[in-house]
Amino acid sequence: MVVDDHPMWRDAVARDLAAAGFDVVATAGDGPEAVRRARAVAPRVLVLDLNLPGMPGVQVCKELVGADPALRVLVLSASGEHADVLEAVKSGATGYLMKSAGAQELIDAVRRTAVGDPVFTPGLAGLVLGEYRRLATDPAPAAADEPKAPQLTDRETEVLRL
Repeated sequence: MVVDDHPMWRDAVARDLAAAGFDVVATAGDGPEAVRRARAVAPRVLVLDLNLPGMPGVQVCKELVGADPALRVLVLSASGEHADVLEAVKSGATGYLMKSAGAQELIDAVRRTAVGDPVFTPGLAGLVLGEYRRLATDPAPAAADEPKAPQLTDRETEVLRL
């Protein structure tokens, strides 16, 4: 399934994928339409733009992957901003490809995404790996609304030991 708010871009991607032998089961031009159609046709792979009217692509991804964890999402975006890439991955995207990619690169990315391989535009893979490493080594910060562990006075500590 192909989701993009630009009709010419959406149609071209769907046409390229169909010509490569993929069964494009649906297309959509906005977030709510993407969610409705994806639920109706249950695609294996969703090629998704992030900048969508009605509902951002990240939210579309969260909702659909949350309902069907087997769904593979390949974000196809003009944005290479680090925050956009990390948000897409956090929302459940399997990969992230820039719209500057060629048709053959897109076709290869969809094939790899379909089997669960993570696919990223060169340069973005290092960003995702670096963020993963940072999260694995840094302790998670406490939420602002999360109460801190109570601190015992010296006398309370003494009583506890006894």
